[in-house]
Amino acid sequence: MTTGHPDYRVRTAAHRTACAAAAPDAALADFLQLLARAARQFHTYPAASPLAREAVDACQRAFDAIAPGPAIAGRITPSALIVGDTEIGCGTIIETALARPLHRARVASIEFDRAATRRDWSQFCGALVEFQRAGASKTTFAELLSDAGVAAIVPHMSPRPEVLPVGAPAAPVRALVARERSRQQTLGGGAVQHFYPPDKGWVLVDPTVRYDSLSLLDLTLLVDDPATLAGMLMRLTDDDDAGADPARALEQKYADVVTLINGLDPRLARMLFARLARAVLDLDSERRKALLRRAILPGLIDGRVDGEAVLNEFPEVDLADALCLLLDLETAAPELLSVAPDRLNLSPDRREAIVPLIEANLRSGGGAASDRRFDAGLEHYAGALVRVDTATGQSFAEYAAFDLSMNDETRGALAGVRDTIAVTDPVDAQLACLTGLLQLEPNPSAAAAFVDRALPLLRTLAHAQRWEQLSVWIARVRDLAATLQAARPEIAASMRELLVRLCDRQVVLQLADLCAAGEEGRGIGRLVVAALGRAIVPAWLAAFESAHDRPRLRPLSAVMAERARELGPAVAKRLPQCSPDAARAAVALLGFAGGGYEKVIADQLPRGDERTFREALHALARIGTARAATVVADQVEHAPAPAVTLAEDALWKLPPAVAMVKARELLGRREFVTSRPQVAARLLDRASRTMSDDFGPVLEGLARLRYHFWDPAVMRVAARARELMP
Repeated sequence: MTTGHPDYRVRTAAHRTACAAAAPDAALADFLQLLARAARQFHTYPAASPLAREAVDACQRAFDAIAPGPAIAGRITPSALIVGDTEIGCGTIIETALARPLHRARVASIEFDRAATRRDWSQFCGALVEFQRAGASKTTFAELLSDAGVAAIVPHMSPRPEVLPVGAPAAPVRALVARERSRQQTLGGGAVQHFYPPDKGWVLVDPTVRYDSLSLLDLTLLVDDPATLAGMLMRLTDDDDAGADPARALEQKYADVVTLINGLDPRLARMLFARLARAVLDLDSERRKALLRRAILPGLIDGRVDGEAVLNEFPEVDLADALCLLLDLETAAPELLSVAPDRLNLSPDRREAIVPLIEANLRSGGGAASDRRFDAGLEHYAGALVRVDTATGQSFAEYAAFDLSMNDETRGALAGVRDTIAVTDPVDAQLACLTGLLQLEPNPSAAAAFVDRALPLLRTLAHAQRWEQLSVWIARVRDLAATLQAARPEIAASMRELLVRLCDRQVVLQLADLCAAGEEGRGIGRLVVAALGRAIVPAWLAAFESAHDRPRLRPLSAVMAERARELGPAVAKRLPQCSPDAARAAVALLGFAGGGYEKVIADQLPRGDERTFREALHALARIGTARAATVVADQVEHAPAPAVTLAEDALWKLPPAVAMVKARELLGRREFVTSRPQVAARLLDRASRTMSDDFGPVLEGLARLRYHFWDPAVMRVAARARELMP
């Protein structure tokens, strides 16, 4: 790297070439300057505009011109990029269009891998523009690039720390922290696991307390209040909104708070669970019920420590109300209410106090639970409270409760699942999964792997001749490609290429045989051809290379001719490279496509043999436009003698009105009649059958040629014209 401040103003290509050897950073500076220009073009014009594409192409060429080496890494400042020890771009477009936006996006440094492609630069510029327009969004610039599937450009974000005030911990609290740290070291935990982003939190404590670092377990002990801890966790995940109340924080971060408490010594955990229970009781009624249904009661059913520890701290009245909410859980049977006291390990005195409260709650009709129980009463549950005491002290009530929860509806649902698995087509299931992944995957490389997985599945359907199922999946792939075209054109192109790869020789011949198998087979063939669209054209044309396959292709060609308007562009694009046999089939199909292909067909007239010449003229006659008629008339006038007859036949196969116009134009030209009197005589005889009054001037002009004594053929044309004159 050079030092100093080189001039990074706009330079010509010659200047850059001359300076490349003298300034090792010149190629890098040129690349950054062109990248900044591309970012500015994306800010001004749409990504699909020619100016934006040209800017990306120039950026890629400049990147390729940099000497080979490792990935290019640069630090971001508000005014420039620092690569190595060299500051690049201060006071230039690099500062305004690249360094400043990246700095505002909190990018500390950025790496450009040498495998970066045009797509990566395009997505980078688009993400930079999107981030600037998004305003106060919590999505980072790195996340935008990751969502776009860009792996070759890696931005490293500046940390956004949160300062969490703790104050001056008392000496006993510090002793607890030290003892818990010692216990954690004794247990050993392997590699450090970051529960939250490692660069997220700063803890502000009294300066006299020497804590070089604090873990979340330490913070749990220092805060000593689950609601306050939940608020801090909200800030660590950027979920804290202005004015957020502690109740909402506890409701959202309850599971994280429980996870942290469970990581402490069991005796300390019991104390903190008691405080967590008091924090839950301090919530308003609706939030407390929602938290009980969502987390606490399912924890009790699953046998987790937090469910028992929190509920055991509830007063009797609140505990009875909470246990009655078990009837609101969709996964629980009513009999689980009788299991709950056993799970809580209640003392006999407390059990005797709880049961009447539960009975009163159910009989009073309070809460949604009573609405779901018509036989609610203590007698129904008292029998279930019988506890089986054995030597091991096991209770089997919970097993009976779960057994009873298998009601008729549950059994029916499980039977339905079994039946669904039995009738599910594995190919359908895999294709559904792959198309769903393609719809979500932004990275073209990963999407290409999904496309490769889908190809053999589609071929399985084709080779098994499951045509209707195949047409459904082909149509779904085409529709998905059309949907993704605007946002992810590379993935859409790979999906269209999937259909082209699907149409190999075997599939085309199978389709041809299907179209030859009566009206029903032809109908199914139409469905498949309609689904494939232009993807079938390359393999269809390639099949004409084999003399053995050509006769089998005729039924398929007839079906494709019905969709000639849709297939015409793909056929016309490949026509110049086709062999004579494929060219004849392509020209015939274009004849059914209508106007717009006259020039493509006319280009085959001087190149082809007699069969191709005839097929091209028939295609022009089938099109029947004025432009097609002009091409046919030109062949009548200038084609070699052996081909004139073919051109005449094609002329009269045009629509009658168009044919008469061209015949009148030819016969009205003295040069044509005198150079080809035999052809003119045949045209005059044919035109005489449907001749109208506007032919009078033409007949008069022909009659004047009766004095061409040196050319008897011309005189005969003139004599015939005098006969036809009124």
